[in-house]
Amino acid sequence: MRRPGERPGLRLWWALCLALALPTLLLNATLRTWLPQGSVPLDMAVTGWPPLAQALVMRPDAGLAQPPWAWWTTAWLHGSTPHLLRNLAGLALMAALGTLVRPSRQAALAGWLAWPLTQLGMLMQPSLGSYVGLSGVLHAGVTVLALHAVMRPSRRPMPRLVLPAVSPLAPSVAGLRLGGLALLAALAAKILMENPWAQALVASTSSAINVAPWAHLSGCAAGALVTGLLWVLAAGSRLARRCH
Repeated sequence: MRRPGERPGLRLWWALCLALALPTLLLNATLRTWLPQGSVPLDMAVTGWPPLAQALVMRPDAGLAQPPWAWWTTAWLHGSTPHLLRNLAGLALMAALGTLVRPSRQAALAGWLAWPLTQLGMLMQPSLGSYVGLSGVLHAGVTVLALHAVMRPSRRPMPRLVLPAVSPLAPSVAGLRLGGLALLAALAAKILMENPWAQALVASTSSAINVAPWAHLSGCAAGALVTGLLWVLAAGSRLARRCH
């Protein structure tokens, strides 16, 4: 049986994925007016970029002096076509994972809140003149889903005469928890292997740009922080209702 808020939560998660994908594609198409592939030239100072890209990018070296929308819009910019395609593929996987896990409204809200918080964490890399791409937000989203799967409450027993609304092919709660733990372990291993404390940029042949490993750490931290905070607030609210 579906828990209250499960279906709206999944819709809210799909809305998040669309809010990341559609503007990314539209912006890439628009930037082709100035740039052959619609990708910003990361080897050039931001001041040399097209005016639209300059207005949307987040610049860690500028600290908190950012346009208020840049905490969201910088994720829609990309540094190369492979960079764009890899992130869109990752976004498709995040949407599919959300369909499998079926996040609650609380988990979906955590995904939305982790989006700008991920960019905020990039201020800890002030040597960077710009940061673009979806990878940080994708790491945040996968972290949110993994934690939701791990903390997922057990289903209450159903009356014998009530048919289950869940497909027999749906994963069990125990299976989701094991999968969530495996995802968290994989994310932790990935972050440790990337060693974001060592250097701000690392050459990536698959993305054809220099990537910022700190963004992946920032995304994981943002996803975990918001998920934990919302969980504590929800638990406190439930406790308060019981006391009254």
